[in-house]
Amino acid sequence: MIIVTAEPGDPPDSTGYQGTPQDMVQNSVRIFRDAMQDGGIERAGRPTPFHRNMRRILDAFWPKDSLDVQLRKTWTTNAVLCPAEVSGGKHLPRVERACAETYLARQLDLFPNAFVLALGGKARDRMQTAGLRFDAVGLHPSARASDADKMSSWESAARLFRGETSEGRISAPASPPRQDRSHRVKRGAMPPRPELTGDLQAAIRALPPGVADFFRRLVDHPDYGCQAGRMQLMVSFRGAKVGGLNRQASHWYFSKVFIRDHGDPATMTQHGFGHVVHNEKHEYWMRQGAGAQAAFEDAMVAMTGVRP
Repeated sequence: MIIVTAEPGDPPDSTGYQGTPQDMVQNSVRIFRDAMQDGGIERAGRPTPFHRNMRRILDAFWPKDSLDVQLRKTWTTNAVLCPAEVSGGKHLPRVERACAETYLARQLDLFPNAFVLALGGKARDRMQTAGLRFDAVGLHPSARASDADKMSSWESAARLFRGETSEGRISAPASPPRQDRSHRVKRGAMPPRPELTGDLQAAIRALPPGVADFFRRLVDHPDYGCQAGRMQLMVSFRGAKVGGLNRQASHWYFSKVFIRDHGDPATMTQHGFGHVVHNEKHEYWMRQGAGAQAAFEDAMVAMTGVRP
Protein backbone atom coordinates (compact mmCIF):
# COMPACT_ATOMS: atom_id res chain seq x y z
CA MET A 1 0.00 0.00 0.00
CA ILE A 2 1.04 3.59 -0.62
CA ILE A 3 -0.28 6.22 1.79
CA VAL A 4 -0.21 9.83 0.58
CA THR A 5 -0.85 12.80 2.87
CA ALA A 6 -0.74 16.49 1.96
CA GLU A 7 2.66 17.55 3.33
CA PRO A 8 4.86 17.03 6.41
CA GLY A 9 3.94 18.82 9.60
CA ASP A 10 6.37 20.78 11.72
CA PRO A 11 9.24 18.68 13.09
CA PRO A 12 8.87 17.08 16.53
CA ASP A 13 10.63 18.52 19.55
CA SER A 14 13.34 15.84 19.51
CA THR A 15 14.28 16.15 15.83
CA GLY A 16 17.86 16.94 14.86
CA TYR A 17 19.49 16.91 11.45
CA GLN A 18 23.15 16.00 11.37
CA GLY A 19 25.47 13.46 9.83
CA THR A 20 25.52 12.02 6.33
CA PRO A 21 22.40 11.82 4.13
CA GLN A 22 22.20 8.11 4.96
CA ASP A 23 22.39 8.92 8.68
CA MET A 24 19.54 11.42 8.38
CA VAL A 25 17.34 9.01 6.41
CA GLN A 26 17.92 6.25 8.94
CA ASN A 27 17.18 8.64 11.81
CA SER A 28 13.95 9.75 10.13
CA VAL A 29 12.85 6.14 9.67
CA ARG A 30 13.68 5.38 13.31
CA ILE A 31 11.68 8.37 14.57
CA PHE A 32 8.69 7.34 12.44
CA ARG A 33 8.79 3.73 13.60
CA ASP A 34 9.19 4.71 17.26
CA ALA A 35 6.30 7.15 17.00
CA MET A 36 4.09 4.44 15.53
CA GLN A 37 5.13 2.06 18.31
CA ASP A 38 4.85 4.54 21.20
CA GLY A 39 1.68 6.34 20.13
CA GLY A 40 2.99 9.60 18.71
CA ILE A 41 5.43 12.47 18.98
CA GLU A 42 5.33 15.79 20.74
CA ARG A 43 5.34 19.24 19.21
CA ALA A 44 5.76 22.24 21.51
CA GLY A 45 5.40 19.87 24.46
CA ARG A 46 2.03 18.48 23.32
CA PRO A 47 1.29 14.99 21.94
CA THR A 48 -0.01 14.80 18.38
CA PRO A 49 -2.53 12.26 17.01
CA PHE A 50 -0.95 11.63 13.60
CA HIS A 51 1.16 8.55 14.27
CA ARG A 52 -1.34 7.02 16.69
CA ASN A 53 -3.99 7.19 13.97
CA MET A 54 -1.60 5.99 11.27
CA ARG A 55 -1.17 2.87 13.40
CA ARG A 56 -4.95 2.45 13.43
CA ILE A 57 -4.98 2.67 9.64
CA LEU A 58 -2.39 -0.09 9.34
CA ASP A 59 -4.34 -2.21 11.82
CA ALA A 60 -7.47 -1.75 9.68
CA PHE A 61 -5.62 -3.06 6.62
CA TRP A 62 -3.58 -5.82 8.33
CA PRO A 63 -5.17 -6.55 11.73
CA LYS A 64 -3.21 -9.74 12.33
CA ASP A 65 0.26 -8.43 11.46
CA SER A 66 2.85 -6.90 13.75
CA LEU A 67 3.88 -3.27 13.27
CA ASP A 68 7.15 -4.19 11.58
CA VAL A 69 5.37 -6.45 9.10
CA GLN A 70 2.80 -3.72 8.43
CA LEU A 71 5.53 -1.17 7.81
CA ARG A 72 7.31 -3.47 5.36
CA LYS A 73 4.08 -3.54 3.33
CA THR A 74 3.56 0.23 3.40
CA TRP A 75 5.16 3.19 1.62
CA THR A 76 4.25 6.54 3.20
CA THR A 77 4.82 9.82 1.40
CA ASN A 78 3.42 13.30 0.79
CA ALA A 79 1.92 15.10 -2.18
CA VAL A 80 4.24 18.02 -1.32
CA LEU A 81 7.51 17.14 0.39
CA CYS A 82 8.13 20.34 2.37
CA PRO A 83 6.02 21.76 5.22
CA ALA A 84 3.93 24.83 4.62
CA GLU A 85 5.16 28.13 6.06
CA VAL A 86 2.36 27.77 8.60
CA SER A 87 1.62 24.14 9.48
CA GLY A 88 -1.39 22.99 7.49
CA GLY A 89 -1.35 26.11 5.34
CA LYS A 90 -1.26 26.57 1.58
CA HIS A 91 1.51 25.97 -0.93
CA LEU A 92 1.87 27.78 -4.22
CA PRO A 93 0.24 25.87 -7.11
CA ARG A 94 3.58 25.70 -8.92
CA VAL A 95 5.12 24.06 -5.83
CA GLU A 96 2.32 21.50 -5.70
CA ARG A 97 2.70 20.78 -9.42
CA ALA A 98 6.50 20.47 -9.25
CA CYS A 99 6.38 18.08 -6.29
CA ALA A 100 3.69 15.90 -7.86
CA GLU A 101 5.43 15.62 -11.22
CA THR A 102 9.02 15.35 -9.96
CA TYR A 103 8.60 13.12 -6.92
CA LEU A 104 5.15 11.70 -6.25
CA ALA A 105 4.54 10.44 -9.80
CA ARG A 106 7.87 8.60 -9.76
CA GLN A 107 7.12 7.03 -6.40
CA LEU A 108 3.80 5.71 -7.67
CA ASP A 109 5.58 4.32 -10.73
CA LEU A 110 7.91 2.33 -8.45
CA PHE A 111 4.89 0.34 -7.20
CA PRO A 112 2.48 0.01 -10.15
CA ASN A 113 0.42 -2.69 -8.40
CA ALA A 114 0.11 -0.94 -5.04
CA PHE A 115 -3.18 0.17 -3.50
CA VAL A 116 -2.95 3.96 -3.16
CA LEU A 117 -4.71 5.64 -0.23
CA ALA A 118 -4.99 9.45 -0.21
CA LEU A 119 -5.51 10.83 3.29
CA GLY A 120 -7.34 14.13 3.43
CA GLY A 121 -8.86 16.48 0.90
CA LYS A 122 -5.62 18.32 0.14
CA ALA A 123 -3.80 15.14 -0.85
CA ARG A 124 -6.79 14.02 -2.93
CA ASP A 125 -7.13 17.35 -4.72
CA ARG A 126 -3.41 17.63 -5.50
CA MET A 127 -3.36 14.12 -6.95
CA GLN A 128 -6.49 14.75 -9.02
CA THR A 129 -5.03 17.99 -10.38
CA ALA A 130 -1.81 16.19 -11.35
CA GLY A 131 -3.72 13.27 -12.91
CA LEU A 132 -2.19 10.75 -10.48
CA ARG A 133 -3.91 7.54 -9.49
CA PHE A 134 -5.40 6.68 -6.15
CA ASP A 135 -7.76 3.91 -5.13
CA ALA A 136 -9.42 5.32 -2.02
CA VAL A 137 -9.65 8.46 0.12
CA GLY A 138 -9.74 8.51 3.90
CA LEU A 139 -9.89 11.26 6.49
CA HIS A 140 -6.53 12.70 7.49
CA PRO A 141 -5.12 11.22 10.72
CA SER A 142 -5.07 14.71 12.26
CA ALA A 143 -8.47 15.77 10.89
CA ARG A 144 -10.82 17.61 13.22
CA ALA A 145 -13.43 14.89 12.98
CA SER A 146 -14.71 12.34 15.43
CA ASP A 147 -12.69 9.19 15.97
CA ALA A 148 -15.70 7.20 14.76
CA ASP A 149 -15.88 9.12 11.48
CA LYS A 150 -12.15 8.77 10.87
CA MET A 151 -12.14 5.08 11.69
CA SER A 152 -15.13 4.52 9.42
CA SER A 153 -13.31 6.12 6.47
CA TRP A 154 -10.20 3.99 7.03
CA GLU A 155 -12.16 0.77 7.45
CA SER A 156 -14.05 1.54 4.25
CA ALA A 157 -10.74 1.92 2.41
CA ALA A 158 -9.49 -1.34 3.93
CA ARG A 159 -12.59 -3.19 2.70
CA LEU A 160 -11.96 -1.82 -0.78
CA PHE A 161 -8.33 -2.97 -0.49
CA ARG A 162 -9.54 -6.49 0.28
CA GLY A 163 -12.01 -6.39 -2.62
CA GLU A 164 -15.11 -6.15 -0.43
CA THR A 165 -18.09 -3.84 -0.53
CA SER A 166 -19.41 -2.31 2.66
CA GLU A 167 -21.77 -5.28 2.93
CA GLY A 168 -18.88 -7.73 2.65
CA ARG A 169 -19.51 -8.80 -0.94
CA ILE A 170 -16.60 -9.11 -3.32
CA SER A 171 -16.41 -6.19 -5.72
CA ALA A 172 -15.22 -6.20 -9.30
CA PRO A 173 -11.43 -6.22 -9.60
CA ALA A 174 -9.70 -3.01 -10.56
CA SER A 175 -8.32 -2.74 -14.06
CA PRO A 176 -4.72 -4.00 -14.23
CA PRO A 177 -1.98 -1.36 -14.44
CA ARG A 178 -0.39 -0.66 -17.77
CA GLN A 179 2.98 -2.26 -18.21
CA ASP A 180 4.13 0.05 -21.02
CA ARG A 181 5.85 2.78 -19.06
CA SER A 182 6.97 4.65 -22.19
CA HIS A 183 3.66 6.54 -22.38
CA ARG A 184 3.57 9.78 -20.47
CA VAL A 185 -0.02 9.42 -19.34
CA LYS A 186 0.03 8.36 -15.70
CA ARG A 187 -2.57 6.19 -14.11
CA GLY A 188 -5.00 8.93 -13.35
CA ALA A 189 -7.07 9.54 -10.29
CA MET A 190 -10.45 8.48 -11.50
CA PRO A 191 -13.39 10.44 -10.10
CA PRO A 192 -16.51 8.42 -9.30
CA ARG A 193 -18.13 7.36 -12.57
CA PRO A 194 -21.46 9.15 -13.08
CA GLU A 195 -24.61 7.33 -14.05
CA LEU A 196 -25.29 7.20 -17.78
CA THR A 197 -27.46 10.28 -18.24
CA GLY A 198 -30.51 10.46 -20.45
CA ASP A 199 -28.82 13.09 -22.63
CA LEU A 200 -25.83 10.84 -23.23
CA GLN A 201 -28.02 7.82 -23.93
CA ALA A 202 -30.06 9.81 -26.43
CA ALA A 203 -26.95 11.23 -28.10
CA ILE A 204 -25.41 7.77 -28.54
CA ARG A 205 -28.65 6.27 -29.87
CA ALA A 206 -28.78 8.99 -32.55
CA LEU A 207 -25.33 8.07 -33.92
CA PRO A 208 -24.62 5.69 -36.80
CA PRO A 209 -24.22 2.11 -35.51
CA GLY A 210 -20.42 1.95 -35.77
CA VAL A 211 -19.93 5.30 -34.04
CA ALA A 212 -22.50 4.45 -31.36
CA ASP A 213 -20.67 1.17 -30.65
CA PHE A 214 -17.40 3.10 -30.15
CA PHE A 215 -18.95 5.41 -27.56
CA ARG A 216 -20.64 2.50 -25.78
CA ARG A 217 -17.22 0.86 -25.44
CA LEU A 218 -15.91 4.06 -23.89
CA VAL A 219 -18.81 4.30 -21.45
CA ASP A 220 -18.31 0.68 -20.34
CA HIS A 221 -14.51 0.98 -19.97
CA PRO A 222 -13.11 1.75 -16.47
CA ASP A 223 -10.51 4.20 -17.80
CA TYR A 224 -12.65 6.20 -20.21
CA GLY A 225 -15.68 8.42 -19.89
CA CYS A 226 -18.10 10.38 -22.09
CA GLN A 227 -20.18 13.49 -21.69
CA ALA A 228 -22.83 14.88 -24.02
CA GLY A 229 -22.80 18.56 -24.87
CA ARG A 230 -25.10 20.56 -27.12
CA MET A 231 -22.96 19.87 -30.19
CA GLN A 232 -20.23 17.54 -28.96
CA LEU A 233 -19.68 14.12 -27.45
CA MET A 234 -16.64 14.62 -25.25
CA VAL A 235 -14.21 11.83 -24.35
CA SER A 236 -12.10 11.70 -21.16
CA PHE A 237 -9.31 9.35 -20.08
CA ARG A 238 -8.76 8.86 -16.34
CA GLY A 239 -10.30 12.25 -15.67
CA ALA A 240 -8.43 14.18 -18.38
CA LYS A 241 -10.34 15.58 -21.36
CA VAL A 242 -9.16 13.92 -24.58
CA GLY A 243 -11.39 15.43 -27.26
CA GLY A 244 -14.32 13.84 -29.04
CA LEU A 245 -16.85 14.16 -31.82
CA ASN A 246 -18.40 17.40 -32.98
CA ARG A 247 -21.77 16.06 -34.12
CA GLN A 248 -22.82 19.26 -35.84
CA ALA A 249 -19.66 19.66 -37.93
CA SER A 250 -19.07 15.89 -38.19
CA HIS A 251 -15.42 16.05 -37.26
CA TRP A 252 -13.28 14.33 -34.64
CA TYR A 253 -10.91 16.43 -32.57
CA PHE A 254 -8.27 16.30 -29.83
CA SER A 255 -7.91 18.91 -27.10
CA LYS A 256 -4.78 21.03 -27.35
CA VAL A 257 -4.21 20.44 -23.61
CA PHE A 258 -4.28 16.66 -23.99
CA ILE A 259 -1.83 16.80 -26.91
CA ARG A 260 0.41 19.19 -25.00
CA ASP A 261 0.48 16.95 -21.91
CA HIS A 262 0.34 13.45 -23.43
CA GLY A 263 1.06 13.58 -27.14
CA ASP A 264 2.90 15.61 -29.71
CA PRO A 265 2.30 17.14 -33.16
CA ALA A 266 4.06 14.22 -34.85
CA THR A 267 1.47 11.77 -33.50
CA MET A 268 -1.32 13.99 -34.74
CA THR A 269 0.21 14.35 -38.19
CA GLN A 270 0.86 10.61 -38.40
CA HIS A 271 -2.87 9.96 -37.85
CA GLY A 272 -4.04 12.63 -40.27
CA PHE A 273 -5.13 15.34 -37.82
CA GLY A 274 -4.63 18.97 -38.73
CA HIS A 275 -3.92 21.82 -36.32
CA VAL A 276 -6.79 24.32 -36.20
CA VAL A 277 -6.29 27.73 -34.55
CA HIS A 278 -9.26 30.07 -34.27
CA ASN A 279 -7.61 32.31 -31.67
CA GLU A 280 -5.16 31.94 -28.78
CA LYS A 281 -7.86 30.41 -26.56
CA HIS A 282 -9.49 28.16 -29.16
CA GLU A 283 -7.29 25.65 -30.92
CA TYR A 284 -7.43 21.90 -31.39
CA TRP A 285 -6.41 19.03 -33.69
CA MET A 286 -9.12 17.93 -36.13
CA ARG A 287 -9.91 15.31 -38.78
CA GLN A 288 -13.12 14.56 -40.67
CA GLY A 289 -14.30 12.36 -43.49
CA ALA A 290 -13.59 8.71 -44.23
CA GLY A 291 -11.39 6.99 -41.65
CA ALA A 292 -11.61 9.81 -39.10
CA GLN A 293 -13.21 7.68 -36.37
CA ALA A 294 -10.63 4.89 -36.70
CA ALA A 295 -7.83 7.47 -36.76
CA PHE A 296 -9.19 9.07 -33.58
CA GLU A 297 -9.23 5.74 -31.75
CA ASP A 298 -5.79 4.72 -32.99
CA ALA A 299 -4.25 8.06 -32.04
CA MET A 300 -5.93 7.94 -28.62
CA VAL A 301 -4.56 4.46 -27.98
CA ALA A 302 -1.10 5.51 -29.15
CA MET A 303 -1.07 8.21 -26.46
CA THR A 304 -2.77 6.35 -23.60
CA GLY A 305 -1.70 2.76 -24.17
CA VAL A 306 -5.28 1.61 -23.43
CA ARG A 307 -7.75 0.48 -26.08
CA PRO A 308 -11.42 0.70 -25.12
